[in-house]
Amino acid sequence: MASETIELRRKWWLGTEITKGGFGRIYEAEAEDGSQAVVKLVPKAPGASRELLFEPVSGLPNIIPIIDSGEWQDYYVLVMPRAEKSLRQHLNEAGGKLATDEAVRVLLDVAEALASLQQGVVHRDLKPENVLLYESRWCLADFGIARYAEATTAPDTQKYALTAPYAAPEQWRAERATPATDVYAFGVMAFELLQGHRPFPGPSPWDYREQHLNQAPPRLAGCSPSIASLVTECLYKAPQARPTPANILTRLRASQQAPSPAAAKLQAANQVIVDRQTQEGAMAAAQKSAEERRTELFAAAKQSLEGILERLIARVLEAAPSAAVTQPPNRSCDSATEFWLSIQ
Repeated sequence: MASETIELRRKWWLGTEITKGGFGRIYEAEAEDGSQAVVKLVPKAPGASRELLFEPVSGLPNIIPIIDSGEWQDYYVLVMPRAEKSLRQHLNEAGGKLATDEAVRVLLDVAEALASLQQGVVHRDLKPENVLLYESRWCLADFGIARYAEATTAPDTQKYALTAPYAAPEQWRAERATPATDVYAFGVMAFELLQGHRPFPGPSPWDYREQHLNQAPPRLAGCSPSIASLVTECLYKAPQARPTPANILTRLRASQQAPSPAAAKLQAANQVIVDRQTQEGAMAAAQKSAEERRTELFAAAKQSLEGILERLIARVLEAAPSAAVTQPPNRSCDSATEFWLSIQ
């Protein structure tokens, strides 16, 4: 596809393909005036409209802008300025872990972007691959991609609606995403930057589901109590219990100032409380999941039994056409576990 020309509001020449294998394909691109950019080609998918790719984020701080867009062949086209590198690349270059001061600077940029979003605007797929270094700031990219993938009816596209290592409990339960969903992914990413690994190891999707829903994250080591508490709170199972992006931003800024001895003691005490609440939250979530599983198993068993009884009744009626099937008197018709047969 290299050397192809795409005409949108401006004309773009496609160059080398940068990445593939994720959702969409990304190419180097050059405009008629020589300016450099990247073009993302998003395959048109059944059940999802072009509008889902666009969120009202234009002009907000630390968000990669869309400088041109349109349609070309079987793709929707997004044109963005060329970033220096992704946070994933930066992490790999650093050996998988950042020094606390550098990690906090990255998290400040991301928190500023999240705090600037309008009510109801949710990224849904926050992860190091979608955080890019652009003009010396760490910026969010790929707004709308997860929402688009979520809406489509094509299974090959739906798998991009979430990224298992960063997906919040409510995403695993197929509940509506909210800003708290991004806060949870922010917490996973913050843990990874500070500890050199993610809080939950997976490795299979089922493992990630179980861990995100029911397990408490490990305690953070090697960082201040204020930072450890903040990251742990972001990873609370209950969305309403997580801090808001604005609160995260305020606390990250405050963490850059040395606390007084009294404040340090309070932060340490708060960390103990947060750790206990995390354990209690995980236990409550596990209990809820167990109850949900029992309910699901009961419903499945009932459905299976009803199917068996239907086939049994059909066999009886086939063998004895004069038989009549009735419900016992004073019994609910909701149950298929009891019936009467009578021969006329």
